[in-house]
Amino acid sequence: MEFSHELIVPEEGFPFKLFLFEGSAGNYRRDKHWHRSVEIFAVCGGELEFHIDDKLWHLTPGEFMIVNSNEVHSVDSPLPNKTVVLQIPLKLFEDYFTGGQFIWFTHEPGERDERFMELVKALYRTYDEKPCGYDMKMKSIFYNIMYYLVKDYRLTEVDQRFVRKNKNLTKLSAITSYMKENYTKDLRLEEVARVFGYSPTYLSRMFRKYAGISFKDYVQSIRLEYVVKELENGTYSITETAIRNGFSGSKALARAFRKKYGVLPSEYKGRASKGLTHMDSIKSQDLGIK
Repeated sequence: MEFSHELIVPEEGFPFKLFLFEGSAGNYRRDKHWHRSVEIFAVCGGELEFHIDDKLWHLTPGEFMIVNSNEVHSVDSPLPNKTVVLQIPLKLFEDYFTGGQFIWFTHEPGERDERFMELVKALYRTYDEKPCGYDMKMKSIFYNIMYYLVKDYRLTEVDQRFVRKNKNLTKLSAITSYMKENYTKDLRLEEVARVFGYSPTYLSRMFRKYAGISFKDYVQSIRLEYVVKELENGTYSITETAIRNGFSGSKALARAFRKKYGVLPSEYKGRASKGLTHMDSIKSQDLGIK
């Protein structure tokens, strides 16, 4: 299978991840991939093309796409666009599962879409402007979005073909969720395989086949995601950051960090202290969000 797994880490202090689409400049393609979280792409300007199960979806301003957990998809943005992306961990929907670890949302457009789109815009506007009490307001808007997702877009009767098709990815999703919860510990292939009742060889093959990455590299990618957040916050030293996130020390972290990001942790931390690490400089008014 020619697709990879994407690791998603929520915003610090919030139960979701919110950002501007990295393909905003155009001439960009995100190849086939999947993730455990539910994902919403809300187009505020320009155009996007989604490929899901060999079906093409063309999004224009005011339209959005709901990508289901474990749903393999790719995104094309040949031209500049302004798109807000909201990623929601699957576990937040557990009270509404139609089956074991399974919930499915429809892609079909309807009159309800305008209200939903306005909520996503309001969420990003609050995130960008950060008024007094913005964290509480963001959570309020977010749970309103959740309400309409399960009320208006959730399918209560799901074709069993969907369930069977996602069976293997669902298994791997449970494993990756466990790894994200225990990434600071000494995660070994043999131990994780034992927890889930697999042989180490089978689990290793599962990662290679469905995630497009080795078990070891996946553990390291989780740790590096959290390292980046701590470096941006600047609360801990490089050594403390390394130990807190499962690395043996600052040297091990430096090797891994430089290999993935092309700079040393100390360099990144220095940039973060000057506010130079954020790639998204587009403000809510530039998105037409008022």
